[in-house]
Amino acid sequence: MAESETAEIDFFPSVWREEIHDDSYIEWIYEQDETILVRLDGTGGKGNYTVYPITGVNSDGEEFITRPISRLSREQAFEVTVTLLYAMNGVIGRVNDNNQFCGDK
Repeated sequence: MAESETAEIDFFPSVWREEIHDDSYIEWIYEQDETILVRLDGTGGKGNYTVYPITGVNSDGEEFITRPISRLSREQAFEVTVTLLYAMNGVIGRVNDNNQFCGDK
């Protein structure tokens, strides 16, 4: 586990990298494929955070956002971010046949 530099998150999966652009704009990037990331964006103002689960980039450089989750408080945004990080990490591990994530095998 990697230790977060944010006050709101203690740890996140170690195969992700945390990039803090400023206090309200943070990204967690999957190190083995940097087109997979979770972006927390609070630049819309207090109580108006959006979390973007990004699962790829097309040939035009456009990000594939599965569905942004908007109108969140700061606390809610970090809770959603942590949930997405662990969920995406688990799916990636299972698809890659990592035994840690394949308890049924």
